[in-house]
Amino acid sequence: MNWFENFKLAASTLWSNRLRTLLTMLGLIIGISSVILVIALGVGAQRFVREQFSDFGTNVVGVIDNGPRINGRQPLTLDDAEALRTQTQTVQAVAPIAYGAGKVTWSSRKTQAQIHGVPLALAKVIGIPIIKGRYFTASESKNRSPVVIIGQGIAKRLFGFEEPLGKTIILNSRPLVVVGVTKRGFFPGFVDFDRGIMIPQTLAIESFIRSDSPFGKRVDVILVQAKLDATVDQVTFDTTNLIRLRHKVTDKDDFSIGNVQEQIDLFNNIALGVTIILGLTAAISLVVSGIGIMNIMLVSVTERTREIGLRKALGASEEVILAQFVIEATLLSLVGGLIGLAIGSALAMTIGAVSPLKPEITPWAVMLSIGVSLGTGLFFGVFPARRAANMDPITALRAD
Repeated sequence: MNWFENFKLAASTLWSNRLRTLLTMLGLIIGISSVILVIALGVGAQRFVREQFSDFGTNVVGVIDNGPRINGRQPLTLDDAEALRTQTQTVQAVAPIAYGAGKVTWSSRKTQAQIHGVPLALAKVIGIPIIKGRYFTASESKNRSPVVIIGQGIAKRLFGFEEPLGKTIILNSRPLVVVGVTKRGFFPGFVDFDRGIMIPQTLAIESFIRSDSPFGKRVDVILVQAKLDATVDQVTFDTTNLIRLRHKVTDKDDFSIGNVQEQIDLFNNIALGVTIILGLTAAISLVVSGIGIMNIMLVSVTERTREIGLRKALGASEEVILAQFVIEATLLSLVGGLIGLAIGSALAMTIGAVSPLKPEITPWAVMLSIGVSLGTGLFFGVFPARRAANMDPITALRAD
């Protein structure tokens, strides 16, 4: 009997027991679909992070204030930002940001928002993903004009499907005119373009954010953009030394420094770690399904004892019997794997259609799912197949 005939016989046997075959494949279907979905989400999350940050560039360093001042330690100030802009050779531009929080009201709708007091230079340093309206003008920034740019999430909660541009919102009892709406997203660790609002820094530190300190107007973050011929490491070195000098630091720094590439790498590592953990968790069902396949194949061997004895009595070799049951187990697992692949891909595409995260079905994930399916069938199908192949034909023919 050749391989093609063995394949037809295996397919016929599985089809004649359709319900049992489907229940046997169920664990494999769930396992493969889960693995495919988890990998697709992990790859999609990494791509989402890259796309979110692609417009910002990786040549930006963030100087972050480290909190409460003790033993004479200083906060970051607007003067620090100006010093970085004028006293270093590797810095292209700087954008100090002051944070606050407030309640935003329009008509009868209210929501909480993070306030970002931002300078005009922020649009040059990282680029602002505005989808409606515009950024602040130089005149508005200088004259403390009551204008605001709101995140897409804030706009949806306040205005629903109404046009937000030109509307006057109330922030902490003060009116502001909406001149722009930013695309949903965030600049890692520094600016929330979804649930945050941006107002000119001159207005923010005067009316909305407590910024006074003995050392000048306080800010929470200073974004530093490197020149084209300077590396992030060079900018980090120059920035660290200048701030340490200005703050008279002699031991532990009262600030910290990070860059965009580090944030991207962090997000990618987290996404990879979560993908691996969830993938391994989903793979447990593959082991369970493999045990189920082995169990059903053992039952099949027991049910077909007389058939096996008859075939061996008519001259079928052990290799032929072994091949028959291995093919049957492999076909069972391969079909289950393909069904799981289809379901996992469909779920990934559905998630991509209804969310900003776009899961990605990679070729290596498809090959992995097919390989795991075949491997499961081969590994867990060999023992029942060998048991069938090693049967004594006389004993098998005497079986009830």
